[in-house]
Amino acid sequence: MSVVYVHIGLPKTGTTHLQDRLWRNRDHALAAGLLYPGDAIDDHFHAAAHLQPDRYLDWVDPEHKRAWPTMVAQMRAWPGTSLVSHELLATATRAQIAEFVGALDFADEVHVIATVRDLARQLPSAWQENVKNQRRGTFDEFVDAVAARAGSADLSHGEEGPFWEFQDYVRILDDWSSVVPDEHIHLVTVPAARTPGDGLWERFLGVLGVDPVALAEPIESANSSLSASQAEFLRQLNDRLQPTDVEWARYERIVKGELIGQVMFAGERAAPQGLSTDQRRWAAEQAEVMTSAVSARGYDVVGSLAELAVDSRAGADARPPTQQEVLDAALDALAGWVKIAPMPATPPRWESAARNTVRKARRRAVGVRNRVRQRRAAR
Repeated sequence: MSVVYVHIGLPKTGTTHLQDRLWRNRDHALAAGLLYPGDAIDDHFHAAAHLQPDRYLDWVDPEHKRAWPTMVAQMRAWPGTSLVSHELLATATRAQIAEFVGALDFADEVHVIATVRDLARQLPSAWQENVKNQRRGTFDEFVDAVAARAGSADLSHGEEGPFWEFQDYVRILDDWSSVVPDEHIHLVTVPAARTPGDGLWERFLGVLGVDPVALAEPIESANSSLSASQAEFLRQLNDRLQPTDVEWARYERIVKGELIGQVMFAGERAAPQGLSTDQRRWAAEQAEVMTSAVSARGYDVVGSLAELAVDSRAGADARPPTQQEVLDAALDALAGWVKIAPMPATPPRWESAARNTVRKARRRAVGVRNRVRQRRAAR
């Protein structure tokens, strides 16, 4: 029987880890009856972006327009289970969802998987991702804006960046259920702690009916969270590196790729920014509203909706980092960069010699002019 599973994210729920691990194990997956289609690892990204050309105009590359048709052809020829996975699919409209699922008309069944994480972890993670993408809003400003738009049909966003269009799993799953039956929608909760045999990887593969033992190739596990002081340093740096000062391509390569990826992620890091008492109280109330709504839909829940709850009493009142802590983070980053930065190119010896000759000639000329002036003044 031909079955296609569509993993729509949500962003910041371990999607990159899942996708990298699936790609590394794609040959083992085939042997286990699962096709992870595509000729390159980013074909799933291009498929999701081309589905939404207006939303992702900057990422729609004509060179990759055949990625989705090629994936469809591969899945059509596969008699078993196939999987498409990208978090950009979470922002598809109902019309785009109908178009996407319509291309899978060869399948006997189409299922949707949403990986979901609690707001207490998603809010700091989403804000930090915004900061890593050149935004300048503080964490408090970000949470205030998110709270103000909770439950609103208006998905526009300001300087604080998007949130609900990617994270409102109630609305997102409602949109997908307009095309896919509720009983074929699977909500996988992200565990708060890594429990042997019951982590996100195991839960995800369990939905697909694949034994995790069969997909044994490991990948490097990277903690991609900056500490609270590192994130605040980067946010303040963004005030000086706005698009009017540095184009995105340069920022992405130097700041995201080198400063963050190679320097700030290296070594041990302190805890990321957390929620204050008031923010945690609001998040707990909002989580209750959302879990109650999704519970009424009757979707298949893998894990527990209780894992999406937020304890309003948990933890101390999170404080912003001090300026000294931010300065220390900045100095650590600078020191780390000095250690890995390539040595500046030195001029050829003949060029240095030529410059020295010119300097000497200029000094002699200045000396001659001064002596002439002195003689004239003495007359």
